[in-house]
Amino acid sequence: MTRPYAPPASDDEAATGGAALRRIRKSRKLTLEQLSQLTGIPTSSLSRIENTRLRLTVDKMHLLAKALDVPVEHLLGEPSAGADDAPGIAARSSTIRTGAGRMTVDRAPDRRPERFCDAMVHYLFGADETRALDCGHFHFQPVSVWESEFVRHPGEKVVYVVKGTAVAYVEGQEPVLLEEGDAMHMDSSAWHSVVAVNQPAEVLVTYFHGGGRGYDAFESRVFSREAWAAFSGVGAE
Repeated sequence: MTRPYAPPASDDEAATGGAALRRIRKSRKLTLEQLSQLTGIPTSSLSRIENTRLRLTVDKMHLLAKALDVPVEHLLGEPSAGADDAPGIAARSSTIRTGAGRMTVDRAPDRRPERFCDAMVHYLFGADETRALDCGHFHFQPVSVWESEFVRHPGEKVVYVVKGTAVAYVEGQEPVLLEEGDAMHMDSSAWHSVVAVNQPAEVLVTYFHGGGRGYDAFESRVFSREAWAAFSGVGAE
């Protein structure tokens, strides 16, 4: 179900959604008809939105933001000075706020996948050794764990299975089957590997490494079934 966006009550309509849409559209030198062609939203609906007689839905906001090449937030009110003069920069680049309330926004279109061994991964927020927490969205292909890469690094890790089924091998532990919606917390300084079972799996991995030296203190290797059993001290399936 589409969730409607209700513009905030204000005496200054110039700072709410409809007026913001009109201002940005005109700065792009687009007519209502041209914007309608880009978005598939009828011209009459766009006119009503601009005149605050029709509420914006979340779906329409995303369509309009993409067509106008601005962050969705700019359709909610008055953007910062100069934002309309640099189309695409804030919409396609990670936005970093520093200071007491440090914040990073990672835009989905900005992410570039990286492939290693059996996995394709989108790292969220990019590389930053000053950050103590990292996150990756992994897509695993089903392979034998003995064809996968085992890793270890300082800190702690949480593995959450978004889709599919995975099995986790952790040093000193029996293999653990993780199904959709399951989560696992672990000491990531132990050797470990996660692989998909029977079909591709989608996994969100968040790990705390503490920043600094912990950021790049990653090790990786491949184990045979026999080497893992001898090294880990438990049986290998």
